[in-house]
Amino acid sequence: MLELLSRETKAHMNKFYVLVGSNINPEANIKAGLSKIHAHPDINIVKKSSYYESEPYGMEGDNFINLVILMESAKDFSEVEETLKHIESKCGRIRDPNNKFTSRTLDLDIIDWNGFEGKINGKKFPDPEIKKRTFVGTPYFELKNVEQLF
Repeated sequence: MLELLSRETKAHMNKFYVLVGSNINPEANIKAGLSKIHAHPDINIVKKSSYYESEPYGMEGDNFINLVILMESAKDFSEVEETLKHIESKCGRIRDPNNKFTSRTLDLDIIDWNGFEGKINGKKFPDPEIKKRTFVGTPYFELKNVEQLF
């Protein structure tokens, strides 16, 4: 019975990819963010890509460190997104509503939600940046085990 319940729960898990990035003390902030994700009871990290360094896009500042993580959760998109934003805040992230191109302690962006194609809460999925920006596409395709299309 326990095995059946476990199998049934697994079948309803959302699988999604999250772009992780930082250009303010990135080693410490990414480590702290991943630690908070690991400690959260409702989300699980399944797999992590390698770490990649990239120049800032659309702004001046220090280079970013990025990776992509494959995650799963029984929570819906809005709940997961809220959880990730809360973790960003706990790691010192301050959002400027007038300028998205600013340095940041931690960025956790869902870029692929269950392979869904379309819009969720006004965001397009999969994220178009996957094919436009190597700092998004390279770690994403590494986890997907497919060749990059750049």
